[in-house]
Amino acid sequence: MLVLFAGSVASAHDERFSTSNVEIRPNEVLWTVDVGVAGLEKVVRLPAGELELTEAQLQAEKSDIVAYLLECLKVDINGNSVEAEAGALEPVYATGPTGQKYISYARQHFRFPSTAEVKRVQLSSALFFTVIRNHQAAVIVSWAGVQKIYNKYGPYQLDLTFARLNPTILGTAVEFILWGMHHIFVGYDHIAFLMALLLAAQRLRDMVRVVTSFTVAHSITLLLAALDLIRLPGAMTESLIAASIVYVAAENFFITQGSHRWMLTFAFGLVHGLGFSSVLRERLQDLQSIAVPVVSFNLGVELGQISILLVVLPVLTLIRRAPDEKVRERRQWWLVRVGSVPILLLGSFWLVDRVFQLGLMPF
Repeated sequence: MLVLFAGSVASAHDERFSTSNVEIRPNEVLWTVDVGVAGLEKVVRLPAGELELTEAQLQAEKSDIVAYLLECLKVDINGNSVEAEAGALEPVYATGPTGQKYISYARQHFRFPSTAEVKRVQLSSALFFTVIRNHQAAVIVSWAGVQKIYNKYGPYQLDLTFARLNPTILGTAVEFILWGMHHIFVGYDHIAFLMALLLAAQRLRDMVRVVTSFTVAHSITLLLAALDLIRLPGAMTESLIAASIVYVAAENFFITQGSHRWMLTFAFGLVHGLGFSSVLRERLQDLQSIAVPVVSFNLGVELGQISILLVVLPVLTLIRRAPDEKVRERRQWWLVRVGSVPILLLGSFWLVDRVFQLGLMPF
């Protein structure tokens, strides 16, 4: 079905569609894009309409067409931005109901050279997103004899390696485990939430309950969201995550025992799972099976959490350690309050920034 769709795009008389053929070679990326003349009319001043446009008129506007496409199409090779070399501009003809031939699409060739061997390619496109609602693109990627088709709506990004294009089960599992670990390491809001909980958990049993309930809760919503059975707007999810940090950090000033926290953690963990799923959903769209990626990503998140706990828990234990019980209680009292203040402030900044969508927080 995907192949049929991609093949029909170039002959469809519809401004909402475009086709990209991307060929990845050892030292270059070739990107050929077919854009509808009806769509080009919205962003480039053409001398004639779709049915009247001649090849000479199209070629006369090549510089403007290329300039627009280069604004919208970006390629990074091995993590480095690459300048495009514009090739030929070709007309793609279609036949109308009366047998009349007309230029339906403009086909532009680009070359992105690389001095180093191409191992990773990142593509991004913003074609027509400001002028055409629900613009749909078929992106056909070829790499060393392997071909894959992506259907994208609106602006899109593709992060490609050969292993991702032609994945094995083991390769997919390792990739998503590492990605899950990376996500928790840079998920400062998730880390702040866990830290606020651990500060008040004095006994190892309470810590285990907290971590387990958080794991179970976010695993549930991560799976449901991956199956598209539940979804909240991203801004709402991020705001609720910030609110959970503020609540837990503020509650630390009023509780003496954290034994009940596992129930609270479970409730908030459901929200944090939606936050995890928001970064996972885009990657799952192009996969035929989501079981291995979802389980592996979740495992990566857990391994990341365990790594953080292995660093944090010995430090907390060392601070609390004292031969006298009263000294231990006093140290715990100060530890909870001194540690909760920066978490409370950070959570409050996040909450205001996300509710009002200010975009001031850098992370």
